[in-house]
Amino acid sequence: MVELLTPLATIFVVSAVFLLAAKYVGIPAVPVYIVVGILIAPLIGRGETLELAQFGIAFLVFVFGVYVEPERLRIVASDSEHVAAIQFLAVGGVAVAGALLLGLRPLDAIYIGIAASLSSSLVGRELLGENIHFDLVYGRLTQSIHFVQDLVAVLFVLLLSAAAFELDAIALELGYGVMVLIAALVVRIYLFDQLVRLSSGSEEVIALTGIALLVAFVAGAELLGISIVVGAFAAGAAIKLRFEENLALLNALDSLQSFFTAIFFVTLGSLVAFPTLYTALLAAGLTLVVVLVNPLVTITALVRRGYEVRTATLTSLGLDQVSEFTLIIAIQALILGRITPDVFDAIMLAAAATMITSTVTQQYDERLFRWLNGWIPYESAHERTRNRSSADPDLTDHIVIVGYGQLGRQLVQVCEQLNRPYVVVDHNPEAIDEIQYECENYVFGDILTDVSREIAHVNQARVLISTSPDRRVTKYLLALDIAPDVFVRSRTGDEADALYEAGAEYVIVPDDLAAGALLETLESVFAGDIAPEDLRRSELRSLLKSGRLEEG
Repeated sequence: MVELLTPLATIFVVSAVFLLAAKYVGIPAVPVYIVVGILIAPLIGRGETLELAQFGIAFLVFVFGVYVEPERLRIVASDSEHVAAIQFLAVGGVAVAGALLLGLRPLDAIYIGIAASLSSSLVGRELLGENIHFDLVYGRLTQSIHFVQDLVAVLFVLLLSAAAFELDAIALELGYGVMVLIAALVVRIYLFDQLVRLSSGSEEVIALTGIALLVAFVAGAELLGISIVVGAFAAGAAIKLRFEENLALLNALDSLQSFFTAIFFVTLGSLVAFPTLYTALLAAGLTLVVVLVNPLVTITALVRRGYEVRTATLTSLGLDQVSEFTLIIAIQALILGRITPDVFDAIMLAAAATMITSTVTQQYDERLFRWLNGWIPYESAHERTRNRSSADPDLTDHIVIVGYGQLGRQLVQVCEQLNRPYVVVDHNPEAIDEIQYECENYVFGDILTDVSREIAHVNQARVLISTSPDRRVTKYLLALDIAPDVFVRSRTGDEADALYEAGAEYVIVPDDLAAGALLETLESVFAGDIAPEDLRRSELRSLLKSGRLEEG
């Protein structure tokens, strides 16, 4: 471990200098880390680089596993499995066929196919986490597809890291992998809540519990002779994110994530070798498949499943990079002598290139959507929107409520109390049953599409109220040439000022509204207009009525 101190010091000193300069230019961190890795590659030995890369990937895979909540992804699970399967068959098939045409050995072609069909949950989370909430449909779809791909990637890691391609060796690796994953499931279901209770609310103990689980599973994987990345993935899956004192664990993970993110991307850059013409050709072909073929296949698959073109496009742009699991598979293959150096270098180069291009496609995702929207076939999605919607064709002078979260529900209640006609527009799969049961008029679609606005009779409405926290949705709505006044939602007062300047008639700032309501309540209590016990009973009744509190 001592021999890794010099490479680590080099990584962080050089990265700090470059990040400081990049901050003033507005360049994202990921490309900077990769460039730093390319520049300092001569200062770090190949062996140390491979070891650091595996440790960086292992920890970041653990973080992704912690943040994934399978229960919340259940509603889009079948769609995610469908898309992931098509990606493996179509995208992976195209890549394998192209590699064989270029003269690669079948085994090398398989590694190229794996690289093309698996996308990076780490980069996807890094980019999406900066721009959207994972509660949004395309964020949830992206995370769910990544989770399915990671499960398949774990299988590839176990299969391709066997000491020999023999039935007994492969069965042993798979058996150990299944044991580790079952252990993670047992901890998640039966032990994790007990461990949290034993911590007695101590933030330090809770944070150390999460790290201890990571160390235990990684050590177990090492002891069984399987990849530590499999152990790290299992450790993340063993942890429940939703518990009362989770803030301590999240704070610890955020700090460590920044540390290991730098290690991973810098070591990736340092693994990029100056390519030969043949290697550059392989890398260029793999990059084109990942950046062009993969998104188009994903968009087509999601549109055929009934999703709007915008949702499908934004989801696909979170999947247009080579996976960190591919890097682990390639590193193990290189160590075992199962992959040629040219193919390994091509995969590293394509991984670095696609992780940089991902930052660009994320920055311009809305523009890419509008460009693609003109020629991608989307009739099936529009037909599904019409079939799943129910709106009075004579609606006029009504309220259009975008989003059926907590704020959307409260707006519906107000409209019903005032006997004001309204229509709810939402495309969250989790909300559809509730919307159909509770709302008379609804559109199950994306408000940014023409068909959803047409069904909702937006131009005949008096007011459109968007409860979406997505700033890009807000800006798009304000730029539309529509008849009703537009009310939007903002996170901060500064953002609200900008939205007023952009044309919003009214900006909802939930924190300010909550603070105002709290002030009025306290004034009533201090003035003696309401007793604290009456206030408590009133709030409990409100929570019960809204479903946020269960009886008993």
